[in-house]
Amino acid sequence: MVAACIAGFPSLALVMMALPCVKLANETDGAKHKRAILGGILILLMSLCGLVSTVWFPIGAHHDERLMSFGLSLYSGWVGSALCLLGGAMITCCSGGGAQPQNHHNRFYYSKQSGTANAMPPAANHAKNAHV
Repeated sequence: MVAACIAGFPSLALVMMALPCVKLANETDGAKHKRAILGGILILLMSLCGLVSTVWFPIGAHHDERLMSFGLSLYSGWVGSALCLLGGAMITCCSGGGAQPQNHHNRFYYSKQSGTANAMPPAANHAKNAHV
């Protein structure tokens, strides 16, 4: 669990710095994607460390003391490790390189046409209507 906590802090920092709203000086999108993938891999490592420690303890306690029931902390450790495993897998798999260039030709720009001299009737101006 200590190893999971130690791996958790840098992974959280890497994933937070890979967010689209955070911009470091002269940083490319490729560097952000690599940072996100590294953070996701560290989250996966953190979940595996947490899973090993929460599975290892009940096996040892059951053999030594004949423990019949597990506490809430073990159940929460299992759920937390499973959620970290799911989150790390999603971050690692979904933070791809973004190989598709954005196409700016198919954008629509809407503007309010009040006060123009030759305004079109609403039926002829259907592409700029809010109901479309």
